Amino acid sequence: MDFFCRVTENGLVPLDDNDWEVKKQLKLGSDVHVRVAMPRNIKFHRKFFALLNLTLDNLPEVLQNDLHIYNLESLLAAIKIDLGYFSTVNVTGRYVVKLRSISFAKMDEAAFEKFYDIAVTNILNNYLKGTDRNQLLQEVQSFIGY
Repeated sequence: MDFFCRVTENGLVPLDDNDWEVKKQLKLGSDVHVRVAMPRNIKFHRKFFALLNLTLDNLPEVLQNDLHIYNLESLLAAIKIDLGYFSTVNVTGRYVVKLRSISFAKMDEAAFEKFYDIAVTNILNNYLKGTDRNQLLQEVQSFIGY
């Protein structure tokens, strides 16, 4: 049973009526297992895809051709591979790359923030060499209208 709570000085408080109903099912004094995850912010997700769009729009043509990066999907795949965000699976004697998911269900806010930060570093080191980090981050903010 999952429900959303807000952290207050008095402890965790359910967010809405549905969450309160779920919490009521817990018996006072009972021991429960709790898994804490910080739900991901949709604005942060959009910020990441703004970063990818800006990278793709400014990717030097020679890199684009050498790496066969012509769309967001191939850029995201390349970044995941650069960061080791994949596994290999043996399928009928051949190794196949399986990219890990960055979906909301697979990554909470903290994990996504870490992924975002190392992705920015990777982009600056491998795709947009010579670009200033602060300048890139300001461009991302402008791109999404923050």
